[in-house]
Amino acid sequence: MERWTECLGFPPRTVVTFRDETGAESLMRKSLFQQECLKRGVLFSGGHNICYSHHPKDIDDTLRVYREVMEILAEAIRSGSVEGQLDGPPVEPVFRRA
Repeated sequence: MERWTECLGFPPRTVVTFRDETGAESLMRKSLFQQECLKRGVLFSGGHNICYSHHPKDIDDTLRVYREVMEILAEAIRSGSVEGQLDGPPVEPVFRRA
């Protein structure tokens, strides 16, 4: 099985990455994940900042949404329809090389 996404970093600050078939960062896949999380009430930007003010229910709800959206992303990858499922343009890099 190939890795299309990975959670990197040290608790409580981690970052989720999305990759294409070549191993390069895939903003298209990140965009679909972000879009579908937002539709389900979870604002996802790539990073996690977990703290004691998060209740177990908050974490459980977020993980439930992640599982659901990962299934959507996996199916979109398998069918080659990631870009076609976006409701708008994909996210762009925050930092660009000059």
